[in-house]
Parts: sequence; structure tokens; C-alpha cells
Amino acid sequence: MDFALNDEQLEHKDRCRTFAREVIRPAARKHDQEESIPWDVIKEARRQGFGGLESIQRSAADSEGQMQVISAEEFHWGCAGIALAVSGSGLAAAGIAASGTPEQIARWVPECFGSDEEIKLGAYAVTEPQAGSDVKSLKTTARRDGDEWVLNGTKIFITNGGIADVHVVVATVDPELGTRGQASFIVGNGTPGLSQGKKESKLGIRASHTAEVVLDECRIPAENLLGGEEKLQRKLERARSGQKSRSADALATFEVTRPLVGASALGIAQAAYEWTLEYLHGRSEGGVRRSRGSFRFRGPPSCTDWRRTSAAPT
Repeated sequence: MDFALNDEQLEHKDRCRTFAREVIRPAARKHDQEESIPWDVIKEARRQGFGGLESIQRSAADSEGQMQVISAEEFHWGCAGIALAVSGSGLAAAGIAASGTPEQIARWVPECFGSDEEIKLGAYAVTEPQAGSDVKSLKTTARRDGDEWVLNGTKIFITNGGIADVHVVVATVDPELGTRGQASFIVGNGTPGLSQGKKESKLGIRASHTAEVVLDECRIPAENLLGGEEKLQRKLERARSGQKSRSADALATFEVTRPLVGASALGIAQAAYEWTLEYLHGRSEGGVRRSRGSFRFRGPPSCTDWRRTSAAPT
């Protein structure tokens, strides 16, 4: 079996590496130290066809599933925080695509990205204080009230949480059914009852906005139930009768991201390896050659800068 990249994939890899080297890395330290959203980089990424709707559509047509994996590795080589800021909206779009009707997909997926002129963001809100990947323990609730759904609960560690134009929220409709009693909902920007809670100050990936999402009697139109009412009722009836069903929507969406997470880790590891070699080879910095006894570690651009001087003999 030949695992080598083809010419198209190699060209894409070169484009991604160039973007990471020339656009991401020069901006990485500033946004990492300030914990600020790299709007300038996101806009340039969209202009070049990265991280937006065009990129998602191109990836969907990629029969080998390599393009997004390549992008993830190269961008995380540049800076993990900025890489997530560029691509983070894709998870919300994936959640809509996995659960929504054709009409919902056409309406809301573009809203997760916006345009080159008006950047928009998406957020996928699943994790809670007592429930991360353990989606069966989610406490956020959704109840039907006339022509609306009412959401209550708190989500944590949400990428683009509270600032996104589109929040996809996973909530429990029937607690007795576990994951089979859950559904996904679209909460648009400015919806009353939706607010940002604590913004996290992280050890790494600091250029990506991470925060709590608070839902307090948050009312959304009935049509914002992903998949629609009939689909939800069929799912609940199957669960109550003991019939088997596919995995929870949240888990199905996460499965799509597994290869990307692995590729991202590989890109970070490659950057760390290269920075380590640079130190070990004693390259000069500002015209001054480093000695082995003076350790000046700048780390991958996604890490907070720190320095240590060693008195070890050379």
C-alpha cells in the first residue's frame, strides 16, 4: 500500500506550510501573550481559502480525506492557538451537517463562517462541568413551550463560546433516556438568555477564545431543533421501546474530528522537535552564539514564553 501523498496533496501541503510560516508564526507570539483573537490571520486565511465554507466544501469532496488532515498538521506546526482560531468554526458546521435537515444545513452552515468581508464564527457547545466526552451525563435541558424551545444550563471550555454567531447546543430532552434523550439546537447570535460566562486563561492555545456559555431560559424558535420535530419524536419512541439506534449526535460529530486531533498533535510535536534541535545545535540569536549552559527556550509559538538560565558546566 502506497501512503505517499499525490501531487495535489503535496501542493496543498506546501500552501499550508507557507501560510503557517509567513502568516501564522509572525503573529503567534503577540496573540499568545495577549490571549487575543487573531482576526487578521483568520481574515487572511479565509482570503486564501483556508478555514471557511470553501475549505469545508473542498474537504467534503476529498475522497481520501487528506486535505483537512494536512491543513491541521501544518497550521498547528505554525501555532496551535491560531490554528484552532482559524478552524474552530468547523465543528459547529459539522454538527449541523450531521444532524440538520437540508434546509437547516443550507441556512446555518454558511452562518458559521460568514464571508471574506464579514467573518463569522461557530461554536459547538457540549462540555459541561460534570460532563466532557461523557455525553450521557449532560445536565443542560431543553423543554418545548408552544412554538419555542427553552434551554437552561451551563457549558464550559467552549471554543468561540459566547462570541460565536452560531452556537450548536446539545441538550437533554428526556433525562431518563440518557444520550438517546438528547437533541441538538441552533442558537443564533443575540438570542436573549444566551451569554458568555468565564473566559478561560489557558496554559497554551491562548490565541483561541475559550469560555463558558450560559443558557438561562434561552428561547429559540421550534425550527431551530436540528433534524426537526418528527425526527426527534421517532428517536425518542425507538429509545423508549428499547430499539437500537445510532450513536449520539455529539459523539458522531466528535468522531469526524479524531484524525484532525491526531494530525494537530503531530504538527505541534514537529515544531517542538525543530525548536529543540535549534537549541542543541547552538544557533546564534541576535548575533550571540548560545552556550549549552544558557537555556533560552522559546517553545512552539503557541506556548507562553519563558526563560531559564542554567549554571551547569559546559
